[in-house]
Amino acid sequence: MKQFFYICSVFICSSLVHAQYYDTIPKGVRLLLGKHIQSEVSSSYNQSKAESPYKYEIELNTKNLEKIDDQTVKEALELFKPYQEAYDQISLGNHRVEGSASVNVNAYAFAYGLTDRLTAYVGIPIYDAKVSMKYKKTKNDSLDKVADILQKKHGDDWAQTLGINVENFYKLDESLIQSGFVNGLGYNEIGDWRGTGLGDTELGVMYNFLREDNYGLMSTLGLIAPTGYVDDPDLIQDIGFGDGQWDAFFEFGGGYVINSQIILNAWSRYTYQFESSKTLRTPYSYDTNISDKKDKYNEKLGNKLLIGLNSDLIFNDWFKLQPNLIFQQTAKAKYKSDNSEADKILENNTESESQSFKLLSQVSSVNLYKQNKFFLPGQINVSYQHMLSGKNTPKVNILELEFRMFF
Repeated sequence: MKQFFYICSVFICSSLVHAQYYDTIPKGVRLLLGKHIQSEVSSSYNQSKAESPYKYEIELNTKNLEKIDDQTVKEALELFKPYQEAYDQISLGNHRVEGSASVNVNAYAFAYGLTDRLTAYVGIPIYDAKVSMKYKKTKNDSLDKVADILQKKHGDDWAQTLGINVENFYKLDESLIQSGFVNGLGYNEIGDWRGTGLGDTELGVMYNFLREDNYGLMSTLGLIAPTGYVDDPDLIQDIGFGDGQWDAFFEFGGGYVINSQIILNAWSRYTYQFESSKTLRTPYSYDTNISDKKDKYNEKLGNKLLIGLNSDLIFNDWFKLQPNLIFQQTAKAKYKSDNSEADKILENNTESESQSFKLLSQVSSVNLYKQNKFFLPGQINVSYQHMLSGKNTPKVNILELEFRMFF
């Protein structure tokens, strides 16, 4: 599962207090944030925006069978080599490995009010990911066709004997698939995978540069450090917790207070992804990313644009609902190596986009604390995010539980 979604791409892009997006925490006040995120992934949107399951498919034809380090297979293939037409037609069918992932993230952030309008923060995600892999045969073998060629086009006794017994040529099972991937293509063994560790760390400064009675604006400038685990090119089933290079981002947004019950907010974030050097599998065609060769590549992942629109529906001093529309777009990646054709294949369909709806409910004691009606200022947020559509991106639905404490 080489594609991944950056679940914790924004730690504190929404309002830090009870109301407006553009509010920052007061000077000298500290914020501790803890967020638990649950998500399930079993499919993605392709370049046509159609949803399809995660899968890796390989045809065990003559060319791929020759790569398998299995003595029985090698000896069986030798029997057919005198009959080139039949040999070229040998196929044990198409075989698919399907994957699904369950990802839990515990994200922690600390923010400090440098002034009443300037807040600095750092956010760190910790991932716990599980991947399940299942094997399935998707296309039958061609042994009937091979038997027909041997029996009808060759008259010698050995060809006739092979033709009669070819259906018992080899009993294909999962161990042969493993041998093909491990010994033939150089991958680690396929199977369920679990990984835990840090994700990429986000550091930022938020500045509320305009604040009026019923509207305001804020900007955020920051970096994302490559502290997360990156995809292993020898593992088909792993998930990366980061993308392996530094990012810089700028966020801008504001809010408008319609009345004491309704606030409208809008924001956008642009992320520039810096180049990095990576070892990747060298693809041979646009149809599959399975390969037996690795090379060094200079990778420039596409820059990201994230846009959010939401409305705070405030019911009282301690409870609100916030419906959100979130749009994300990633530009095409660029690759540079000694293999220009491989560069083009790797770049193919790397641009992506998605549209999601998120509903957040918030219980807050901030206003009650200001009114001396509660002893501790804090917030509890519960939200669910559903991906409505996408292109070249995993389909991700996210459940979040978040706690914020001010002191």
